[in-house]
Amino acid sequence: MVTANDPRGEPADAPATDDPIDSADLTVWPDSGESVRDGSVCAGTDLLGLLVQRPAMGICVLSVTGELDALSAPLLGDCLRKQVAACPAHLIVDLQMVRFLGSSGLNCLLDARELVQRVPRTQLHIAGLVTRAVARPLQTTGLLDRFDIYPTVADALTALTG
Repeated sequence: MVTANDPRGEPADAPATDDPIDSADLTVWPDSGESVRDGSVCAGTDLLGLLVQRPAMGICVLSVTGELDALSAPLLGDCLRKQVAACPAHLIVDLQMVRFLGSSGLNCLLDARELVQRVPRTQLHIAGLVTRAVARPLQTTGLLDRFDIYPTVADALTALTG
């Protein structure tokens, strides 16, 4: 597991993923909390961690850790726009490690869906709906039907590459 310092200088663990991370592929900037992998930059805060991985050709996995609320959703939105600009065939947003999904986080996901619909050959997938913190807000707002969803990233990768 790769560890780094958060902006306060305290150790912070990178989110667990199905894909082992080689430390040569990941750089975490201690002064800003930014993660860089394969040229993609996404910022992190005390409440939100973002990790970009490319486990297979044409597939980008954005793992989100923490809380998606009014303060952190803009960071996710910026990162999603950067990943969509790279035009992967499949962009998987992994929400398994999200502890809270508020209305701003839901709006961020809807904005990403609209953005992807304007980009040819890119599809958005949501994974990690195994916790109530994520599944319940999507269910009660009726947004489950608007996304291509998978219980885990492994399920999404199997469906998309198998």
